[in-house]
Amino acid sequence: MTIAQASEGLLLERITYRAPHRTPAPIPWPDGLAPGGTPYGRAPDEPLPSADVLVVTWTAAEGEALADVLTPGMPSTTWKPYAHRWSSYEPQLTWRSPAREAGCMGYVAKTEIGGVDVLAVKSELHLATDAVSAPIVALWQQMVSEARPKLVISTGTAGGIGPATQLGDVFVVTNAKFNCTKDFRDKPWAQQLFSGPQILEGGHAANFDALVAPNAGQLRPVATRPPTLTFGAVTGGVETVDYFGFANTTDSYGIVRNYPDARTEEMDDATLPLALGSLSDAPRWCSIRNASDPQVSSDIGDLQAQARWATEIYKRYGYWTTFGSAVATWAVIANLS
Repeated sequence: MTIAQASEGLLLERITYRAPHRTPAPIPWPDGLAPGGTPYGRAPDEPLPSADVLVVTWTAAEGEALADVLTPGMPSTTWKPYAHRWSSYEPQLTWRSPAREAGCMGYVAKTEIGGVDVLAVKSELHLATDAVSAPIVALWQQMVSEARPKLVISTGTAGGIGPATQLGDVFVVTNAKFNCTKDFRDKPWAQQLFSGPQILEGGHAANFDALVAPNAGQLRPVATRPPTLTFGAVTGGVETVDYFGFANTTDSYGIVRNYPDARTEEMDDATLPLALGSLSDAPRWCSIRNASDPQVSSDIGDLQAQARWATEIYKRYGYWTTFGSAVATWAVIANLS
């Protein structure tokens, strides 16, 4: 097996890995601001209903944690399939595409935070698994056109960049840069940087420490301090790659060199501002990512060994680190109430 084949296998392993479910500790929500999930009653082939905020996450573990935080009592396995215009997406899938097995583009739930209506979606489309037509871009445009949200949030796990980023740290940013060097390297946007209006920290971000505290102990011993929440300004962003790569101490993939301001790297977020750029009256957007695996030490071994280490860290901690980004998502939404 080549390194490229092994890397592709680890990519799919991350996307589909479902953590053994353990009951998380209760979160001490402020009065009147606890998320309240409500049944999603639409058929799979119907368009999405309107909502104030659209929240999209990506992997199975992220979906589990986001559901436990934002749709309590409605685990991700109860979210409903979304397959409106499925026939236009199916031909754009590959053997690697989770959407092909799912038979839909994602799974949807409704929730409410302080009077703000929220649609939560676990996407089955991914830049790095589907065809070079990048159907995730069309999916963003379709969901936004149907739901007409004021704000769109892409959230979930990511690789941490730099020695200061610790397991579980969360970053709310509106700068996203593509660093596509594989299947999408010839796209005009393959190295494009997008910048949106900054999401301000707001009053409810002050609750972050108290809200993540009941479950923060699950991040030890890799994390030696509680996770932190950072709102990015001019510097600080997310880097979107089209392969399974990671930031290591020798920058083997050039992730740091390509975008020195990035705090995290992952495989989907820049598709959001790319999609919104062709829509009239586009909503605001942001990326809320948690470091599910910190910077990798190159001393571990070759790149294959480093990739396996990062994946094992993800499998052990990805669910629990997502509590931080889910709470940060709650804070951003609560500030709209």
